[in-house]
Amino acid sequence: MSEMEQIPRSEHPRPQFYREDWVNLNGTWTFALDAGKSGLSRKLQESRGLDGRIVVPFSPESVLSGAAHVDFIECMWYQRMIAVPSPWSGRRVLLHFGAVDYECEVFVDGTRAGAHRGGSSSFTIDITPLVRPGASHSLVVHVRDEQRSGRQTCGKQCSDYYSRGCSYTRTTGIWQTVWMEAAAPQGLRDCRITPDLDGGRFIVEPRFISAARGLTFRVAVSDGASVVASAEVPAADGCACDVRLSRPQSWSPASPFLYELTLQVLDSAGAVVDSVRSYAGLRKVHVEGDRILLNNEPIYLRLVLDQGFYPDGIWTAPTDAALKRDIELSMRAGFNGARLHQK
Repeated sequence: MSEMEQIPRSEHPRPQFYREDWVNLNGTWTFALDAGKSGLSRKLQESRGLDGRIVVPFSPESVLSGAAHVDFIECMWYQRMIAVPSPWSGRRVLLHFGAVDYECEVFVDGTRAGAHRGGSSSFTIDITPLVRPGASHSLVVHVRDEQRSGRQTCGKQCSDYYSRGCSYTRTTGIWQTVWMEAAAPQGLRDCRITPDLDGGRFIVEPRFISAARGLTFRVAVSDGASVVASAEVPAADGCACDVRLSRPQSWSPASPFLYELTLQVLDSAGAVVDSVRSYAGLRKVHVEGDRILLNNEPIYLRLVLDQGFYPDGIWTAPTDAALKRDIELSMRAGFNGARLHQK
């Protein structure tokens, strides 16, 4: 078994924004529950190893985490060592969290790197000033989750010890993939891709980590076999790239065709500074009167309500294949869409 196969949820967590240079940080971390909320005073942020062992990205309440601690957890700590690859020298080192419920602080070698609030939203911390390519560092995550306080969102998590009605086992701490990637100082921060079916085009709006004169943003669109369209604009926030397709091919549930996109930042000499792979479907959804239309044709929506809980992973699907199977079973039952419920 390869090293990647041994890492739980080893697939790239953001395939619509994929860089080649990335490291999956899932797997075994050390951890400690902090019932007295005294960890900061005890300097756990400086830890290089805690007493417990837990498998990330599964929450401590889940069986797959190895902890299976189903009582209330209002404070806990995670720790693991991270190694920044030597070839990442001169680039920004970005640390990504898919989701941490509910509040967290992140430390690198005891220094606070950043914080986040919100149990279902992803976030990124630039840890470049705190790490050195070719070296190892201690990454510590301090989590607070006062679910019974009534001052934070909690979705379908039960406020009683046992599940009841439509409220289920709680989720605390890291419950989605953690990963690092290297990006150029003037590389892409993110990108919004808007399909325009009627115009036969994609409107691509980039944002950059930092600005610099003389850079170009280029988009190349492929149908899987060859490049079918491309366009360039100056690399500046808010400067959209209009990519027109000569033979547009639409997306629909019956024919889920996706275009592949390559997003690049070029210097004044035409050399590639940053490169990201993405994808997009050319489709249109709008309402006319009392009808919903997909690609200008009426569609009847038959949606399944997906609670998004798993017996062994709770909020976290055990594998990417399990997520895919949910969709396949829903379609086999005659549904053409799904609504994830309060997650």
